[in-house]
Order: sequence, then structure tokens, then C-alpha cells
Amino acid sequence: MKQTLILLIGILVSTTTFSQNKATELYTSGNSNFKSGKFQEAIRNYTELMEIVDEKTVRKTCFINRGLSYDRIKKYDLAISDFTEAIKLDSTDMASFIDRGLSQMHAGDLEKAKEDFNYVVVKNNNNGMMEASLYWLARINYSEGKFEEVIKNCDRYFIINAKDPELYFIRGTANDMLRNFEQSIIDYSKAIELKPNYVESIANRGTAKINLLTGNGNLQPSKKETKSACKDLKKAKELGDNAVDDLIYVYCDRKDKKKRN
Repeated sequence: MKQTLILLIGILVSTTTFSQNKATELYTSGNSNFKSGKFQEAIRNYTELMEIVDEKTVRKTCFINRGLSYDRIKKYDLAISDFTEAIKLDSTDMASFIDRGLSQMHAGDLEKAKEDFNYVVVKNNNNGMMEASLYWLARINYSEGKFEEVIKNCDRYFIINAKDPELYFIRGTANDMLRNFEQSIIDYSKAIELKPNYVESIANRGTAKINLLTGNGNLQPSKKETKSACKDLKKAKELGDNAVDDLIYVYCDRKDKKKRN
């Protein structure tokens, strides 16, 4: 989760008394360079600013913004170090734990990332921070194949935000992996309700409907039985998903064999 750099300018101006004009200039330049993607320049700006300013709030903000800059240029160890320093200055700011968790995730240290995200969840003192942490925990747990945990993450997430189609899609795919096809269909349907042309959800819902039929022992469902699934699969095809072609060929375009007397 990114800090909102522009909103922090007022803090700098109001709290810095030493070399105020120079400090304001460095801070403004740092923000401008960050937004322009000039992360090395932004790092220099924030580093120079910390050399002339001792005020705690300003230093914390500089550590955060410099950490975000380091993260963008993939210097994750330095980013993690800066976010850790920001946390030392203010351990009540849950956003810094999320920032550090993201850099740890980018560096491939998923266990450390989960520690930070879980810390925010346990603290449970800010819905916005909780939402972000649960989102990333769901993504990490999915990548690790911990699908039951993904579902738990999503369930808690929906208490805060029940209008996020991506999380319904993620929970749907987790239920697919657990062969809970009836529930995955419900999840994909909710995602599609919130985002009507959500092609991945449409394709997956069609696939889940086929899997529900064949998983119940109906290995050659009739075209009538696959009508709803085929509607989804063909809609996904229209929206550009060519990965559904084989399913359409097998279950939608073939003719039912006539029953022999």
C-alpha cells in the first residue's frame, strides 16, 4: 500500500524549523521525482533532507518515501531497512508494516511478509489496513497452495469490503482447487455481478459447471445439461479467452449421440 506523498507536505512545512526553505524544496523535489519515476533522484532528495532535519515526524515520512523508492528499483533490503526505521519511530502506523510486508514479498521472503500482514490483522484497529493485509495474505496463501487459508482470508475481507470482484474470483479459484464447485460457482457469480464482463470469472464459472457435472459421475452430460456452462464458455470466448476452445469443442459444439433402441 502506497503512502499518499502529497498529503504529507503540510506536515513537513508545519513541523520543520531548521532550514525550512531548503527542507521544503528537498521534500517537494523528492515527491515530484517519485511521481515521475525518477526514484534514484527521489532517494537522494530524501537522504539529503534527513541530513538537515531531526524532527521525528519528518524523518519517519522520509524513511517511508525513500523505502517506497528503493522498492521501485528492486533494492528490497534497503526498502525493508527504511520501513523498519519508520516503524521504530512510530509503531502505531500500520501502513508501514504493510509497506515492509510488500517489500519482503517482492524479495521472496513470504514468511516475513505474512508476519507483517498478520500483525496488522491481529491489531485490527484500522479497516483500510486490515483490508490491504487480508488481500495480500490471500494472494500469498494461494501461491503457497494453502487454499483453506485463502478462503478464511477472503471471508474476513468480505466483512470489511463485500464489493471486491477480485477477491470473489480468488475465493472461487480456491474453492475450485478444493473441488467445492458449487461454492466456486457462487463466488464467480458474485464477481460477475460486480463486474459483468469479468472474463476470467465467466470462463471459470463455465468450467466449474462442467466439473460439477462430470465430478458427479456424469462423464458425458447432454447439451441440455451443459447449456448454462456453454453459455459462460462462449461468452468468455467472445470476450477474448481462447483457452476455453477445447471445452467448447467437447461439451458445446458436438452433437448428442442418438440413443439406440
